Amino acid sequence: MSRDYRGRRIVVYPSYFDSNRSRREGRRVPLSQSIPNPRIEEIVKTCERLGLNPEVEPNKTYPRDILSPSRIIVDKKESKLKTLILIASELKKQYKKK
Repeated sequence: MSRDYRGRRIVVYPSYFDSNRSRREGRRVPLSQSIPNPRIEEIVKTCERLGLNPEVEPNKTYPRDILSPSRIIVDKKESKLKTLILIASELKKQYKKK
């Protein structure tokens, strides 16, 4: 991610929303807002729906989970945590519909 985006965009990893992970293992949202094994495609569609302009970087891994193959860069709404919770709540709604 370019330094030109500093303060306007954030990096999002699928592990942030994974209910199978603990906070220590990299989950960033509350357990009540997380889903099991979120996929990149699901997160990208959710971010598009929310108007966050997602951009996938396929060969970047999460330092706490080197097996996670990619990351997403999205526009920031308010703080990083509030943006993550916004994405998580929308992911949770889609997960319940399945």
